[in-house]
Amino acid sequence: MSRRYPHRWFFASRTARLLACATLAMVAFVATPSAGRPPATRFDALPRPVERLAQPIWLPHCHMRIVEWRTTVLLRSETTPNDQALAVIDDTCRDAFDRYGDFLRSRKLPRLHVQPDVLPAISLLPGNTLLDGKTPRALNDLPTRFEAVAPGCCYWGLYVDSLNHLFLRNDPLIKDASGALVANPRFVRTLTHEISHILSSRLGVWDVLGYDRQHDEDLAEDFVAFMGMHFPAESSAEDLAFHRGRTPRTPAGNEETASAKTAPPKTGESANTSPQR
Repeated sequence: MSRRYPHRWFFASRTARLLACATLAMVAFVATPSAGRPPATRFDALPRPVERLAQPIWLPHCHMRIVEWRTTVLLRSETTPNDQALAVIDDTCRDAFDRYGDFLRSRKLPRLHVQPDVLPAISLLPGNTLLDGKTPRALNDLPTRFEAVAPGCCYWGLYVDSLNHLFLRNDPLIKDASGALVANPRFVRTLTHEISHILSSRLGVWDVLGYDRQHDEDLAEDFVAFMGMHFPAESSAEDLAFHRGRTPRTPAGNEETASAKTAPPKTGESANTSPQR
């Protein structure tokens, strides 16, 4: 008799534990987000294997590879990878890389390295929120992919240092008044801004100075001006007007001078952005 009690207690406690686990599992199921998914992590921002290009595109002056490129259906000619689009990207890198050392010297800023170490991979994604919104795998897909690295909208570019990845708008080209495809100056502005984030990090500027997000953003905007671009970042509405061949009007009460800067929204600890206006 005495030996049965421990045996019966074992099964009773085991049953209790199983019931407790089942209850916890039910609570966990109910407590998951309404979309039925766990919270996004920074790694969700990276392209999945099926989203990557079958063959990455090497950019010799950028010293980086494009590993993902998603086209915007309504702007197919401006957002499709081709030799002209790649030349715009690589030429922007060449000009920015050639001048960044002069820029740092002109601002009397230190650096630890003569050349940057490992540079990021690049994803080009639809960025206009009026066309693609926050749809899956758009640049501003905060609900499912970018929530952990950029918990705020909206961006034209996003460099995530901890992932060593640059997420960038997908429109290197734009149609001019005659309908011919030419370099998109607003894409060039965005990429130049992001290159400052990349180089200031990879050349060790912040290792010497200590990192400050606002200083990093101000430095990126300063570099854009140093490279001769004195127009502010645009909104999605303005971008769409540019692509449709119209000059957008600045909404009343929202006038900005050519040298005005847009304050970056709050982002994740390792994200550096080109915010939309």
